[in-house]
Amino acid sequence: MKQETGKSILNYILNITIIVLGAVCIYLVFSLVTNTFLNKGKSDKNAMDSSKTTVTHQPNLSIQVDVQNGTGENRIGAIFRDYLKKKGYDVVNLDNYKSSDVERTIIIDRTGDTRKAQRIAEVLGVSGRNIIQQINRDLYLDATIVIGKDYTELKPYTEKGK
Repeated sequence: MKQETGKSILNYILNITIIVLGAVCIYLVFSLVTNTFLNKGKSDKNAMDSSKTTVTHQPNLSIQVDVQNGTGENRIGAIFRDYLKKKGYDVVNLDNYKSSDVERTIIIDRTGDTRKAQRIAEVLGVSGRNIIQQINRDLYLDATIVIGKDYTELKPYTEKGK
């Protein structure tokens, strides 16, 4: 008798579990159908509205740069970092260059997209002849800026007081 009572309780629990799982499945199918078909007009309207608005007015934000101070003088890299951030660039690293006697500021293109390096050169006031290409995708950078001893002629330094 105890075995039959135990089996009937087990069957009762299993039947309730099946009913609950069936109800959950019905609810999920109902949600899928209503979200897919009935709300389609609303999602299309929202998608069209968002395409009309501009998310950002900073086209340089996606350009990631590394600033290296090759002058041997303190705080020059910080001046360049702050200037580039004001202009909308993403400065991901600031460090000293391995050599402290770099004569001319150079921009090293890391991705092969010379347009980005040109834009950086224009913003800084660096000659296009000082752009070199050393592609290294492992750095996750668009460009490396090596500040040379000509920094006093460049925009971040000359516009510092403005």
